Amino acid sequence: MPSMSSKPTKSTNPAKPFIRRRGIAAAAAVIAAVMVTTTACSKTEDEGTKASASSNAESNVDTGDVDTGSDGGDSKLGDFKLPEGVPTELSADALAQWKNGGWQDFGTWASKAEDFANPYIEDFWTPERIAEAKENMAQLPSVAEAGTAAKGGGKTTQAWMPDGTVKKQNAAKVKATYHKYAAPVGKLFFTTPQGSSVCSAAVVKDPAHPGKSNMVWTAGHCVHAGKSGGWYRNIAFVPSFNNTAKLNITQASNNYRASSVSPYGIYWADWATTSGSWIKGGDASQGTVAAAYDYAVLHVKPEKGAKSLEERVGTALPVWFNAPAANKVKNMKVRGYPAEAQYDGSKMYHCQGATKRFVLGYSYPSKYPAQYMVGCTMNGGASGGPWFTSYKGKTYLVSNNSLSDRATFITGPRLGKNAKEVYLATSKKFK
Repeated sequence: MPSMSSKPTKSTNPAKPFIRRRGIAAAAAVIAAVMVTTTACSKTEDEGTKASASSNAESNVDTGDVDTGSDGGDSKLGDFKLPEGVPTELSADALAQWKNGGWQDFGTWASKAEDFANPYIEDFWTPERIAEAKENMAQLPSVAEAGTAAKGGGKTTQAWMPDGTVKKQNAAKVKATYHKYAAPVGKLFFTTPQGSSVCSAAVVKDPAHPGKSNMVWTAGHCVHAGKSGGWYRNIAFVPSFNNTAKLNITQASNNYRASSVSPYGIYWADWATTSGSWIKGGDASQGTVAAAYDYAVLHVKPEKGAKSLEERVGTALPVWFNAPAANKVKNMKVRGYPAEAQYDGSKMYHCQGATKRFVLGYSYPSKYPAQYMVGCTMNGGASGGPWFTSYKGKTYLVSNNSLSDRATFITGPRLGKNAKEVYLATSKKFK
């Protein structure tokens, strides 16, 4: 596709979130008390036409030090303060009903934090259930380039590429073992009304617990369905999934308890936070302007033992908020576990290169934050996987996989003030 130098490339059929609707091995379901954020979209958080003052990710950034949230920040999200005493378990008859199949009832799909419950069900995930879930994969169309018009109207989400298109890059396999070459990255498993699903995620630092983080970064559409639904269930994280990269997805699923598949065990989400913009306007099957806020942070706990996730894995990524804008980053790295053809979800892949801006809105210039875009063929299953870059010799998470045309590129939100609030809300909840 040609690059446009003067006018932004426009797409009238925006990229769509790429959840993989396919069952993958996990062990059981556990409670996840989930927190709703309410900060609305903001014009001041990197508008679509604005760029960072930095020349690239290695240059001197005009923000003093890198903002990793370690200053404590603000955990009050808009006008919504973190709730206390949100239930983490059902009890008595309610618990028995849930375990006997009540978890399948999405007719009263919980969206608010105080209504969410997701109790542990021993041996919930079986090979049979995983096999049945394979038919639940969502088939999502690609982005279509549609001229060079810079204006739009109405409430139909449109996409623009003000820096032109990116060159297609075939995703490459990450070297094994994953613990050695990509320790913070893993797979995220959860249940939707359509069945078992999978995304990617990464371990991040927790300012409240240095060296002992139990926090995981992923996409908002991997934990919540957005405006038309609620919180997903049975959320579990497996770092360094299929660590040796020797098994295909059938073999890995059948042997998910083996040390070569889940070397650090399985971690159950007991809290999750995503943006209010995603909850109010997100769509798990179609790109909307809320994709600019498509991120989430989980707090997890191991099935067994007391060691933190960071201690077991040996590392965690610091998060860089307000990192340089997409047209200023010369070397971005992206990872995930793509699961749609030509991939099967068993191997970790990566892409690397300069990024460009991807802007969603109802007209251009747009009031919604520009996202990062990089050439990459990763598709469903890679959602939520980390974007990271280096600054002064240190590696930072700066985004996560969000949208894809499933052929040429993927995008990720630029993490600003709202993302920092989401991050700190999760950290302070377990301080």
